Amino acid sequence: MTDPRFDGVLRPSATLPGAREALLPAPHGPDNHAANLLRTRDGELLCTWFSGPEEGSPGTDVVVSRLAGERWETPLLVAADPLRSEQNPVLFDGGDGLVRLLHTSSEPYDQTTAHVVVRASADAGRTWSEPDVLFSEPGVFVRHPPVVLADGTWLLPAYHCGKAGDRSVVQVSDDGGRTWSEHAVPGSGDLVQMTIAERPGGGLLAMYRDRRAGRIHASTSADGRTWSAPERTGLPNNDSSVQLTKLGDGRLALVHNDASLERGEYRWVVKNGRQRKKALRTPLVLAVSDDGGESWPYRQVLQDSDDEYWQNELGYSYPSVIDGGDGRVDVAFSYLRKTIKHLEISL
Repeated sequence: MTDPRFDGVLRPSATLPGAREALLPAPHGPDNHAANLLRTRDGELLCTWFSGPEEGSPGTDVVVSRLAGERWETPLLVAADPLRSEQNPVLFDGGDGLVRLLHTSSEPYDQTTAHVVVRASADAGRTWSEPDVLFSEPGVFVRHPPVVLADGTWLLPAYHCGKAGDRSVVQVSDDGGRTWSEHAVPGSGDLVQMTIAERPGGGLLAMYRDRRAGRIHASTSADGRTWSAPERTGLPNNDSSVQLTKLGDGRLALVHNDASLERGEYRWVVKNGRQRKKALRTPLVLAVSDDGGESWPYRQVLQDSDDEYWQNELGYSYPSVIDGGDGRVDVAFSYLRKTIKHLEISL
């Protein structure tokens, strides 16, 4: 039975003054995760995520929903290969009139077999082309959208999943996605799901998920091809995705979970019949920097633990954040993986 709360209607938030929120419809499965937002050039807001029985299942597919007025529409099932698990979708506008949807596709429960596919839409996500394989090397994953530089270069953060561990790379295209070159990030073992933003003073900042559940790591680049080795920041990480974006006024916005194993913030969970520590996926926090990511003085809790969270270890995680214009940001995240929650927040 569908939860009546998941009606997609934007309403004033009960906990965040001046904000509005919606719980999106989730008719395609009980596990809903890894949201990404896109504001089209016509001003429409799209959200994509993966939905199905569970992560890794061949029944887990990619969906796309649209905010129509004050209500999110029932999501459209876009990628549904019955033999493969489709995950980590990304929406992207390259400036050529097409909206692209990138996502991973892997054999069931084996990320080392993943490749990345792409679809295109000429009508802002209402209809989609057949998929093309973008990166065929086994084990390639994406999580965050590309950045388009002033000269038209596309920078797509990616990572390789292998038996010996994971590492981050940047895929670079100078010709609108027709060809790509891969550039390694030195010292990025166990640092994944790289998210990139342009710094207001020039250059690029990247931030990384830490598989060790310690700290968010950061590195910099002048051109998107050569990167410094990631270094620990003062921001905690719970082995969960974070997302970084540049706002219209030049400030940087980051959404992340303010928790880590380093600080002893965990709960016991059972996996494969054994107990283990899992870092908390709460609270979810919006941080804003006005100095290119050197410091993050502005902090607002977007979602904190509640009675429903303590009954569900999956938490509030995997955020997407984009500039909403007029001093606002839009955030979407996994709401206990039961659905996706959208917040419209005034800064």
